[in-house]
Amino acid sequence: MSDDTVTTGQCYCGAVKLECKGEPMNVVCHCLDCARWTGSVNLASLYPCDAVTVTGELKEFSKELPDGKENPSKRRCCAKCNGAVLNDHPSMGLTDVVSGVLSREFKPIFHIFYEKKIWGVKDGLPKFKDMPTDMGGSGDTMDE
Repeated sequence: MSDDTVTTGQCYCGAVKLECKGEPMNVVCHCLDCARWTGSVNLASLYPCDAVTVTGELKEFSKELPDGKENPSKRRCCAKCNGAVLNDHPSMGLTDVVSGVLSREFKPIFHIFYEKKIWGVKDGLPKFKDMPTDMGGSGDTMDE
């Protein structure tokens, strides 16, 4: 697929629709926040913030961090069905679209926050303890 690829999606009830332009960076996030938000690991399709267009009403949730700082993640779900839709990461310039709402196959390239995993995955992909260095992490990997 090319950079002019357009992927569509919708929330569980269909009240929120998405249009995502370009190729995402697909990752599996094992952090506890994503697990609690989605009910499992988050199969995240990461797009540049300006590549995602949303129609329909979303409600936002941003959890306060233990140190009192504002959480850089802005989780959004459908205002009607409460289905998880996306999580904005403005400091990274990325929008994490929950892959289950998209109309295309999900093929991850690596796992992040694997140290926090609730179940192990043996798929041969890199498993980052937190995140790759270019995403602000340590770049440290772990065994499957």
